[in-house]
Amino acid sequence: MLGRIPLAMNTIALVFLVSNIRDSFLLAGITSSCYTLANAIASPKIGKWADQRGVRKVLIPISFINLVSILIIVNVAQASTLALLLSATLFGATFPSYGSFTRARWSRSLTDKDELSTALSLESVFDEAAFILGPALAGLIFATLGPESPLLIGAVLMLVASFGIALTASRETYQSEVNQSSALILKTRGIPSLLTSLIGVGMLFGSNFVVLIAVAKDLGRESDGGLWVALYPVGSLVAGLIYGAISWKSSHSFRYSSALVMMTVSTCGFLVFTSPRAIPVLVVIAGITIAPTLIAANAHLKELVPIERLNESFALLGAAISIGITLGSTLSGFIVDEYDGRSGFIFMAIATAIAALFSLPGLRENKGKRATEVN
Repeated sequence: MLGRIPLAMNTIALVFLVSNIRDSFLLAGITSSCYTLANAIASPKIGKWADQRGVRKVLIPISFINLVSILIIVNVAQASTLALLLSATLFGATFPSYGSFTRARWSRSLTDKDELSTALSLESVFDEAAFILGPALAGLIFATLGPESPLLIGAVLMLVASFGIALTASRETYQSEVNQSSALILKTRGIPSLLTSLIGVGMLFGSNFVVLIAVAKDLGRESDGGLWVALYPVGSLVAGLIYGAISWKSSHSFRYSSALVMMTVSTCGFLVFTSPRAIPVLVVIAGITIAPTLIAANAHLKELVPIERLNESFALLGAAISIGITLGSTLSGFIVDEYDGRSGFIFMAIATAIAALFSLPGLRENKGKRATEVN
């Protein structure tokens, strides 16, 4: 949980730092994008190293490199734009993917499907709690201690989390099995459609805060925009708790596709009900679909890949969402600038529809697999 808090703080902490020191939101946004994209690209490779060599041997070194990158950012932010962007890239590339490590540990430790479903539900609850606490904590620390402080305090939490996970990790590694596996994870049946679908989910995540804030501004209720955005993870957190308490009989792929269909329907509601009173209600309803979607996606991924490739696979899942977030925030920003906030709702609906559409091949493949098992 401590490791998830800086994950939720880092992007906004970079915006606070750069916009304050350099007086440029454009540079702040570019810096934040460098961090996000580098994390998406590098985290699967780090996950693969953890599968090959063990979590302990990988997590501690990259955490110290991450600490160095933070110290570089703090010291060069005002002096050099190039050094700032390079250090932000290193910062993102080396930030540990705690959710991948812990989900992989649950998946290797639990054999009962209901227990694993509950564990993955808890993981999503922790994620949502962190993304509720993290931005608010970053703002409080920034206002109280100065522009560098959110990154530095996040670094302390990162180190504590890394040592906690590393020192409690099993000494067992899967090096021989990983080396013997010649097929790339991306070529595994069902993985391409799942990851493409998750890029669509990430596009929704990346666009919702841009669009909601823009719509609030268009309606003359700019102060409500932040509250509307905060309702997304609140609804998801509650849904995650309920989801984990239910003993499901349907397949993970069916639940994933079903949750995406419900997400699409609820997001399309923004196109019909546009009053300031309706929007927060729709945000809560749409937020409720997030946790079931991500929990089912993680559980479905675990079914598709070899157990010795779990760290790498869960990191790929996170990378797909991160790529979608980057695309979503960029494209939705362009749309609301060129047109208006309500046009952003159309983009959100299209993103969720794309996610639902690309989840269907995995659903068909899972049905075929189940039929084969029955035969």
